[in-house]
Amino acid sequence: MKRILFITQNLGRGGSEMLLWYSLNHLNKNKFTPLIFCKERGDFIDVLPAHIKYFLPYKKSKNLFLKAFRAILKAFKVNPLEYQLKQIHKKNNVDFWYVNTIIIPEVYEIAQKLGVKIITHVHELTIAYNFITYNDLKSIINYSSILIGCSEAVCNKIRDMGRTDVKLLYGFVDTDKITYTKLASEVKAATGLSSDDFVWAISGKTSLIKGIDFLVALLKVVPQNFKFIWIGGDEYTGLYYYTEKALHTNFPDRVKFLGVQREEYYNYLNSADAFLLLSREDSFPLVMLEAATLGKPIAGFNSGGISEFVQPHTGRVVNSWKIEDLADAMKEIESNFSAFNQEEIKRQALGYEVKKQVAILENILDEMT
Repeated sequence: MKRILFITQNLGRGGSEMLLWYSLNHLNKNKFTPLIFCKERGDFIDVLPAHIKYFLPYKKSKNLFLKAFRAILKAFKVNPLEYQLKQIHKKNNVDFWYVNTIIIPEVYEIAQKLGVKIITHVHELTIAYNFITYNDLKSIINYSSILIGCSEAVCNKIRDMGRTDVKLLYGFVDTDKITYTKLASEVKAATGLSSDDFVWAISGKTSLIKGIDFLVALLKVVPQNFKFIWIGGDEYTGLYYYTEKALHTNFPDRVKFLGVQREEYYNYLNSADAFLLLSREDSFPLVMLEAATLGKPIAGFNSGGISEFVQPHTGRVVNSWKIEDLADAMKEIESNFSAFNQEEIKRQALGYEVKKQVAILENILDEMT
């Protein structure tokens, strides 16, 4: 029985966090005992399987004693994170750590001090490298006993840095959890859209990396009947203001920003006719698999892992980064809609179903000695 401490950002609704949540729900309990440390409290912490222990930093705890204890540690110049991870590791007889992202680089120095081995699951491409330091990335690449990439695009970046032993584990979904409760026509009508509208769904934060600003240029060159729903958290940046204001001024009622959706998420996603990825960089978008599970054709720029999934019968990938070329690809999907067979798209998505992919993950975990 291997005891593994999974370390992640928040176990929230981001792609890499949901991937970990799916994994924890399906890991073989007879072979692995998972524990999880989250830097923040995300939506899925409270719905973890009962047998999985979770930990939050002392600072985020509701326990006033632990918060006071953290203040004492700091007063004696003891790193609270280092102290806490050391205690978790020791008291639970943990065998190794599994870090679910490159954006928690501080744990690698702690692991080195404790002599703990790490598996790192990399979900990020090069834009994310800019948000950690030179030495942080160096430590992650050099110290990790095993590196996992969530797409060939990610693995190739890791190989560029000399780690040719990187493992490929594609992103995946739990198809049992991708369900809808309302008719697409009903949701469309409630959203203020008509049966004549061809609706494109976009999912993610309203951020630069997700290509929020591309909408303004795109609306200038797509047909009037193309409408858009954007499902995801609002980032109140100047870029979002620019996009929202420009759309309201020039294309009123063409784009509906729906914000974060929980209970209604798959109802909205299913109400769309097709799915659009505007990302500047995306390793292997979970939302792409969710849309495909619902039978939606996909269009998007070649931003990373999309080209490893989308096939001619699944959608269109645009290599040029020209808005006009993306618009042409979208128009082709609409005009030849029957060529994108929903059942075929769903069958392709099934290749990335959680049980198949967790079996690959378990083989990787077995390699760690």
